[in-house]
Amino acid sequence: MTEPDPRNLLKHSTVLADRQQVMAAIDRMAVAVNDHYGDREITLLIVMTGAVMPAAWLAERLNMPVVMDFVHATRYAGQTEGGEIEFRVPPRLNLEGHDVLIIDDIYDIGLTLEMIEKYCVSRGARSVKSAVLVRKVHDRKTTDKAPEFIGMEVEDKYIFGCGMDAYEHWRHLDQIHALEEL
Repeated sequence: MTEPDPRNLLKHSTVLADRQQVMAAIDRMAVAVNDHYGDREITLLIVMTGAVMPAAWLAERLNMPVVMDFVHATRYAGQTEGGEIEFRVPPRLNLEGHDVLIIDDIYDIGLTLEMIEKYCVSRGARSVKSAVLVRKVHDRKTTDKAPEFIGMEVEDKYIFGCGMDAYEHWRHLDQIHALEEL
């Protein structure tokens, strides 16, 4: 399959959340995270590549001491539908005895987050919670554990922007788009 021209992806999309709505969601998440952890040090574990933007926006609003690391796990590999989980890069920091907050861009069915949470627990993390910018609303089966911190909910469409990609493009947008038929 030939990948579509990135300009056509943007032309054939609609804005689901503009910058103001996205930043309001990040603000709400930051308040909840700050309230939950207080001044306890946390390890932000950023799920690459999608969570780069939301993690940066969230981190600048946190009041506690923060250590940052990343994990690269994917089910999409540049496609629009998820497949098998690929664990490309594990965290480099020792998680034992630490409070870990996993930051991801989206919660769809939760398999990627579930795998990363189990990994953190197996490495001795004191606590493991997760935060996502977007949760898709649908009636498909999800994992039993939803993220503790959710920025916003959106309809069940293929979305991009704010870290999420359409064929590896447009992650850098500060608004969330829904891809329409090409």
